[in-house]
Amino acid sequence: MTEGNSTPEVDWRLVVRSLKERGTPEGRMLVEKAILEAGGIPLRLREARHRLFILTTSASEGRPAIIETEGGLVCVIAVDDLVDIVLEKGPTLGEVVAKGRFRL
Repeated sequence: MTEGNSTPEVDWRLVVRSLKERGTPEGRMLVEKAILEAGGIPLRLREARHRLFILTTSASEGRPAIIETEGGLVCVIAVDDLVDIVLEKGPTLGEVVAKGRFRL
């Protein structure tokens, strides 16, 4: 498992949902940063293969896994998290920040 922030102050899913309606490059960058911070240091593909069960279990528990491939970074998240992010209307960024100190 990658070594991400073990005790995130704000749920990464809330941050992504709050920013998903921003069509700006800044919003895209903040979403990417939130996911990468939650997932931790990207694993090389070979290491990810060795840890596949642990990575998928971690993702199913709400923590994304980041894998570095030749084509770029790949994020493994649970289907439930993806559906929540895509379909649920998120809080405003101000509401997310008010719930905890999240460094964006």
